[in-house]
Amino acid sequence: MFEIRMPKMGDGMTEGTLRRWLKQVGDAVKVEEPIAEIQTDKADVEMPAEDAGFIVQIVAAEGETVAVGAVIAYLGATPDEKPAPASAPAPVAVREEEKGRRGEGEKGRGGVTAAPSAGGRIKSSPLARKKAGELGVDISTVAGTGGGVGRVVARDVEAAVASRTAAPVTAPSAPAPQSSRAGELPPGRDESLSRMRKAIARRTTESKQTIPHFYLVMPIDMDAALDLLVSLNAQWQGEKVTVNDLVIKACVMALNRHPGVNCAVVDDDTVRFFDSINVGIAVGTDDGLRIPILLDCGRKTLRQISQAARAMAVKTRNGELTPQDMSSGTFTVSNLGMFGIEEFSAIISPPQSAILAVGAAAPEVTVGPDGSFVARRRMRVTLSCDHRTVDGVLGSKFLQEIKGLLESPLNLLA
Repeated sequence: MFEIRMPKMGDGMTEGTLRRWLKQVGDAVKVEEPIAEIQTDKADVEMPAEDAGFIVQIVAAEGETVAVGAVIAYLGATPDEKPAPASAPAPVAVREEEKGRRGEGEKGRGGVTAAPSAGGRIKSSPLARKKAGELGVDISTVAGTGGGVGRVVARDVEAAVASRTAAPVTAPSAPAPQSSRAGELPPGRDESLSRMRKAIARRTTESKQTIPHFYLVMPIDMDAALDLLVSLNAQWQGEKVTVNDLVIKACVMALNRHPGVNCAVVDDDTVRFFDSINVGIAVGTDDGLRIPILLDCGRKTLRQISQAARAMAVKTRNGELTPQDMSSGTFTVSNLGMFGIEEFSAIISPPQSAILAVGAAAPEVTVGPDGSFVARRRMRVTLSCDHRTVDGVLGSKFLQEIKGLLESPLNLLA
């Protein structure tokens, strides 16, 4: 008998809504076969089975919101197997009486280090073993939270990998703002915020409360870059390269040369400098802003970055993003230039240290080398910095690097 629990499907997820069961009581289930659709703050995603067997009991009803780690169903070896009575431990926080038994364990997670079975094999699901192999994780070091004492499931392997990256800084507790009474507001229609809007509100409030923002603005001459785009789009038929692709590539090269920007605050005493460059691209949808991540951009050419960005934008607008598509970002680019916005400041996405806001490239009269007035296409970018990790000098050098690359754009093809 195995417990099926609400999985942790992304950074910061504490609960999920069970949108739809894809399997019913008595149905056979294969490993990795989708059994339910889960709605998180960021996306709707199918939940795969950790083990093979039969659904013998469904605990969480469709439409119910459940805490991460809570039991939502039971899987048996036969269709008529009866589940054991639920013990109902706290699904997220570790119970006080368990802390002493678990020892050090894995910081911040409920679970125990996987215990070997009688044959010396670590207790783990097939999917957990597969993920551990794919992600290069020693499964014997992973704390298990699945059915059975110390049994490792896929979410435990993913959590172990996630623990290698910086956790968002916890916002200090503050008194909740007093809501306005209905009588103090003009008449209107009240609507409940969507889960996504609630998540955006929570994250942006956390960011502004915990990260000391400051802003640097840099004008960039885009004539050469825009001419390069025309040339590239003529050569790469069917593959439209955008200004945003050039900006992302310039940011990646600047992050390679100024790795101090590619970091995050872990706690009051620690800063983590990331090994890879994973760039988030802000994409607007009808329900709000989503930020899919382009992984390992330091190894990608301009053309590969363009292809990856285009694919992620399509997934975003089609509602096909998974939590993994929006995890592990180390830097973000937000571009509103296509809407005619010339300049704006963006809010940093925790736990990252910076975000670049990109405005429109618009004609502007400037003074030429000979003192004459000339029209140039200029674009303003604004770097929002976490002053704990990125000071004004580092931020300025980073922007100068981006400016130099975009004004001499052939370097972006290297």
